[in-house]
Amino acid sequence: MESIQTLVLIPESTRKAKGGGPSAPPLPVLEDALPRDARRRLEVLRNQVRRTAPEALGNPAELLPAFRRFRGNMYRAIPDEAWDQRVPGVEVVMVSGLYGLLASRDPVIAYEASMAEPLERLGKLNRWWRDHGLPGLLRTYLESTHPASVLDILSLEYREAVDGYANGLRGPKVRTIDFRGLGRGSQPRRGKLVAKVLRGEPLVEEKGEG
Repeated sequence: MESIQTLVLIPESTRKAKGGGPSAPPLPVLEDALPRDARRRLEVLRNQVRRTAPEALGNPAELLPAFRRFRGNMYRAIPDEAWDQRVPGVEVVMVSGLYGLLASRDPVIAYEASMAEPLERLGKLNRWWRDHGLPGLLRTYLESTHPASVLDILSLEYREAVDGYANGLRGPKVRTIDFRGLGRGSQPRRGKLVAKVLRGEPLVEEKGEG
């Protein structure tokens, strides 16, 4: 696994591409970076969501890399060439209602679950994931991969799912941008920012930067 210099945190998308295949994506990369206990904990939580909402899961044999699966406004603002020709040392991590955390090239099924929506017996997923340790799992991942910097451009519901991950974080400097006042218009802005990072372009200070 290559060394990560810049890591970007973004939300998943409720809109997803269909299809895929068993051999299309590479092996998971996010789990590989976690210590064994954290990896097991993440899988336990993922399985709990799967068991709670089997009707929300697509065909397990139809897989796509996460950055190809998600097709919302933010993702459509990221050109394919930016993903395909990303500069070395850049990783994008998605916060996901089904998976908790995903690296951009992890294999993903189509699914209908979102951090902003409730599931029967679990409640609103961002609160459920937060209360079951997702902030700590993200902190562990960051401390295991040692990125030089973290760019957090999560939307409100998704940031709530990992609230507190930066508390006591050893190592990377976290830069947070929330695009205040832009509403749905923030999604293309997020996508354009991700594209800049993937290309290695310098970033200027953004409105809503904290």
